[in-house]
Amino acid sequence: MLRPIDIHHMEFKQVFRGYNKEQVDDFLSKIVSEYESLYQQNQELRDRIDELKTQVNRYSDVEDTLQETLDYVKQSSSEIKHSAEIAARRTIEEAKLEAEHILENARSQMGDEIRKAQEALEFRRRMVRQLEMQLRRLLDEVRQLAPGDEDSETGVAAGRPRLTGVVSEEDSEETEEV
Repeated sequence: MLRPIDIHHMEFKQVFRGYNKEQVDDFLSKIVSEYESLYQQNQELRDRIDELKTQVNRYSDVEDTLQETLDYVKQSSSEIKHSAEIAARRTIEEAKLEAEHILENARSQMGDEIRKAQEALEFRRRMVRQLEMQLRRLLDEVRQLAPGDEDSETGVAAGRPRLTGVVSEEDSEETEEV
């Protein structure tokens, strides 16, 4: 996975009539800033999901403990007088309700966090698509600046670097179909 520091340390060869170094540096700085923010948000969401999984495991342990307690109460209830049986049943029902309440709250919280994580991932996807579209527009603008200056075989402007790693419109359509 590409890290913000990788973008920050990216260097390009300088060629005659190449891109404006300051513009490229400014644009890369903006990309690094936005990518760092998305990268951090993604990590925070992953950490939050891990925390919620831990909480769910703890609640499962509580449920197991309550189930064991319930079994013990059932075994000993035959030895207790009728009034003690009624009190034991009442305690057991309250424990079940509380366990169900705790589990429902945990499931609800986990569902909310998963939804938030999905929204964040969708936002990230939209941002990536927007950045790709902006890169394509910039590439088209560069091509329009020197329309007759392209090599007929490669489609690359003579004396200009070919941008690698930029998704062409055909590539993005194939990616969207997958």
